[in-house]
This record gives sequence, structure tokens and C-alpha cells, in this order.
Amino acid sequence: MDFMRLLKSLEELLYEVMVMLVFFPRTLYLTIRHPQRMMDYADTELGDVQSGQYSDTLSPPLFLMMCLGLSHLIELALPVSDLGKLPGFLQDTQNLLLFRVFMFSLLPLVLSLRLLNKLGIALDRETLRPIFYSQCFITAPITLVVGTVGVLWQIGNATAAQTALIILAGGSLWYLWQEMLWFRAKLGIGYVAAAANAVGATLAAIILIIVTLLLIGFALAKENQT
Repeated sequence: MDFMRLLKSLEELLYEVMVMLVFFPRTLYLTIRHPQRMMDYADTELGDVQSGQYSDTLSPPLFLMMCLGLSHLIELALPVSDLGKLPGFLQDTQNLLLFRVFMFSLLPLVLSLRLLNKLGIALDRETLRPIFYSQCFITAPITLVVGTVGVLWQIGNATAAQTALIILAGGSLWYLWQEMLWFRAKLGIGYVAAAANAVGATLAAIILIIVTLLLIGFALAKENQT
């Protein structure tokens, strides 16, 4: 009986893994092609029963993690990758990936908190979840942009550096534009006010990421001195 349950579990695991190979590119395409629609879709799907949620796409947090995983694999596969320059605990592949998931998850978290504050909605697990899920959809493609930029930057020639800057600028403008449209739709405000919210919240998230990195760097430096 236990053996049959094990086989059933392996069967389900194999199916889920293979399904991801189909629905990951589908979710990526839909997010890039219809970002606002996908953000609204995240809200509506959470209203379904759990077994029926995200039946035709990946769930937003899983999509975000898979984009980070793909970016990470590309970095590891290229000869320009040099993880030896990272702090000791980040030279482990699993630790580095988990760290990147945490860092990039600060973007949807801060943007979600900004909207809740502007709407005057009390913060709890239930009110935060749909907004955070919406933001995961829009953040996921940016992780691929940042990963691509990082790889190109490590190549070290002028052409690669210029290409990296163009990709970063294009990705950043796309992201801020979608955030501006999102704030405008959710708050019912004009383009200027929506843009101010989008830029302000994004900068706050980036500052938080930088501060976190500096604190970790300071702690590691202090540890190395002892």
C-alpha cells in the first residue's frame, strides 16, 4: 500500500514538472503580451477554490521563482560566470538562488504595501495576498532582464556593456509603465500621480534591497575580521 502511494506521488510529481515546461513559456508570453490583464487575473484566481486556481498558467510566486531559476541557470552555464567573488555563503548555488528570490520578492512586497496604504485598507494576510500575487507576475520578467544584463556586463567588452544598458533601460521603462497603469487603474488617479506612486514605490524597494545588501556585506566583513 505504501509502495502504491509512493508511485502515485511520483506520478503526480512527474506530471507537475512536465506541466511546468508547458505553462512557464505560456505564462511568460501572456505576462509580457498582456501584463495588466495578468495582474487582474491574479486577483480573480484567488477567489476560486484552491484546486481550480491558476489551472491554465503558473501561480505568480512560482512563476517568479522559475524566472529567477532560469536566469540563474543561464548564468551558471556561461563561462563568464564567476561566483567565486561572492561572499562564502552565497557561493553555494542553493543559497544564492534563495537569496535572489528574497531580494526580488521585496519589489512586489513594497509595491503591494504602497497600494494598500493608498487605498486605506487594513494590512493582513488576506488583503496583502492578491496584490502581492499581481505584483509577482509583473516582477518575474524583470528578473530575466536583470539576469541578462548581469551576464552581458560580465563579458567585459564595450558592445556587451552597451547592449546591457539598452536592455536594462527598456526593461525598466516597461516595468515602470506597467506599474503606473496599475496604480492609475486601482486608485482612479491621473497619469502624473500614478507615475509618482510607481517611481516612488519602486525606488523605495530598490533602496531597501541596497540597504539589505550593505548590511549583509557589513556583517560578513565584520565576521572575517574576527
